[in-house]
Amino acid sequence: MKSRLIVNPVSGTDAAPDFLQTINERLRADIGEMDIVMTTAAGDARAAGESAAREGYARLYVAGGDGTLNEVLNGVASVEGGLEQMTFGLIPLGTGNDFADALGLPEDVEAALDILLAERTIQVDVGRLNESYFINVSAGGFIAEVSDAVNPELKSIAGKLAYLVGGAQVLLEYEAVPTHVREDGGAGEEQFDMQMFAVCNSRMIGGGRLIAPHAVIDDGAFDVCIVRAMPMLEFISLLTRVSSGDHVEDERVRYFQARELEMHFGREIKVNTDGEVLTTDVCRYALLPRAARFIAGEAPFAGQ
Repeated sequence: MKSRLIVNPVSGTDAAPDFLQTINERLRADIGEMDIVMTTAAGDARAAGESAAREGYARLYVAGGDGTLNEVLNGVASVEGGLEQMTFGLIPLGTGNDFADALGLPEDVEAALDILLAERTIQVDVGRLNESYFINVSAGGFIAEVSDAVNPELKSIAGKLAYLVGGAQVLLEYEAVPTHVREDGGAGEEQFDMQMFAVCNSRMIGGGRLIAPHAVIDDGAFDVCIVRAMPMLEFISLLTRVSSGDHVEDERVRYFQARELEMHFGREIKVNTDGEVLTTDVCRYALLPRAARFIAGEAPFAGQ
């Protein structure tokens, strides 16, 4: 059974090189032969995932954060049958590690390796945005502007506080955008000015912000959170409630489930998909139920 370890050495707080020997020794002792790919530039993780799928690998261990995992996932998914053949093992070395949390993987590397070596797997949903795939959350508007402001240098310096710093930079400049939403092929349709939105497979974004408190990673549906335009001070107040998930009770927040979603915007906006930011004026979302296999602990946010 061919296995590969993909390591992002600058993920999170640049800690991957410190753990590489431990990760390598423990994985090889259990699974035997394994090759290692170290990423050095954007796109390397995607290429490593794609080549692994084409060459018949059965297991991919990803040492990094949600962004590194996103690249690997898209590389594997670009190959016909790639997702079906692959088992993913995530070693959480990112800034936020939000999807690792959903999988029941602790941030302590040794403890995470214990779980990975037990090889308990679950099937999780995969999201598609236009022609790309994601596993955690795709979010637009204010959230994506913050993600764009949180560059790798800021993450290295500030860690999880980087999201707060980035948010402060964006807050006073962001303007709501006219948005047309169509869900599940026309089952629901409306138009309004939007402050931000999140299409969620998992519960958290930005290093522990509970954007979708009811999301389950294998239930066959997105949890969608859309925040309508409001005065800035009221928006700031709403943001303080995201950590606990209380924001979904606000009347200006629409929270619902859907398997398909189409959003058209009055101008091009930034959209963040598992840490990767694109610019677009239309988002077409579709869910692939239980399309990817992950090694997991007692995943608290999966029906299994």
